[in-house]
Amino acid sequence: MDTMSLTAKYEDEMIAIRRHIHRHPELSNKEYKTTEFIREKLTEYGVEIAEIGMKTGVVAVIRGGKPGKTVAIREDIDALPMKELTGLPFASENDGACHSCGHDIHTTVLLYCAKVLSEIRGELAGTVMLIFQPAEEHMGAGELVDCNFTQVAKPDAFIGLHVSPEIDAGSIGLKKGPANASNDFFNIRIKGKGGHGAHPENCIDPVVISGYVITQLQTVISRENYPVYPGVLTIGSIHGGTVNNIVPDYVEMHGTLRSLDPDCRKKMMAAIDRIVKGCAESMRGTAEVEWEIGVPPLVNDDSIIEAVAEAAAKTIGADHVSYVKNPSMGSEDFSVLFPKFGPGAQFRLGSGNNEDPNSRHGLHNSKNVFDEKCIRTGASVIIQYARDFLK
Repeated sequence: MDTMSLTAKYEDEMIAIRRHIHRHPELSNKEYKTTEFIREKLTEYGVEIAEIGMKTGVVAVIRGGKPGKTVAIREDIDALPMKELTGLPFASENDGACHSCGHDIHTTVLLYCAKVLSEIRGELAGTVMLIFQPAEEHMGAGELVDCNFTQVAKPDAFIGLHVSPEIDAGSIGLKKGPANASNDFFNIRIKGKGGHGAHPENCIDPVVISGYVITQLQTVISRENYPVYPGVLTIGSIHGGTVNNIVPDYVEMHGTLRSLDPDCRKKMMAAIDRIVKGCAESMRGTAEVEWEIGVPPLVNDDSIIEAVAEAAAKTIGADHVSYVKNPSMGSEDFSVLFPKFGPGAQFRLGSGNNEDPNSRHGLHNSKNVFDEKCIRTGASVIIQYARDFLK
């Protein structure tokens, strides 16, 4: 049976599942009920659950009727710490948490794949690994690595998707090569000498130093980074002092650095260290930079992207497939899994429509409404890709 016919009969069921998940969002590393729900559904579908010691999230396998390769389908399950303002009848019942990044869509797509691929496992030559990953918003892919997820099976290819409100529901967007940026956080502490605001000559003012540091850091992007590889440097917070007439002893700043190229990433990190310390010392202060190393850039495998395009042409039609020109400077911790553990790709799943302007809000917007038509679209493309890969 063709894939679109296989998915058609379960569309209403999957929309109901999505609404259940949407109504009960859970934050990163706290997805206990979501994990329980996923396990219940997988058991209902006759899918084998792998016990690898994860606190939340699930890894499961579907073993085909014949030996062959392994394809790993990965999606994330956590919600964001935001109040939902959509007004939907199935809006979040967990105040202060909502699925405004679409992970409820992602989880449902993967359950959709589990149900259909389990039904046709006899035709598959190889294994399907289903990865319901926790805590994507907090780099939860590392837990999969810590739990040695490859003990279940060693993937020959990774595939996944992410909702994209800017693309019409029923369509997908593809990007070869770098698709998402790395994401590293830095914390800066500038030390001076505090004192009375009326006598700055007796002080070393870290507030003034911080102003120069912020200005000089912009040259990391404009003068140190290789221009053909985009980079983003943002200072997200700055704190120093208590009242109007006191020069504080220190100022703290916190920011993020993003890059699409590993070498540029290293060069910019070194430049930030140098500029912060040098600028502070030139004004008689001192400074420290602490790094929280995040995820590497997500770089899609060209051959997998081409195979996804073929799978989409067989299901939703080639006229619903487009190639995205620009990568996103947002990060995606799927990059922790590939290419380190095998080649992979993530495509963009259209979730917007022109009838509802709320469907065009960007991700992480508390009013964003996802067009549920995208659920069957995403599942159909991935199921077809898996069928082709394990033919």
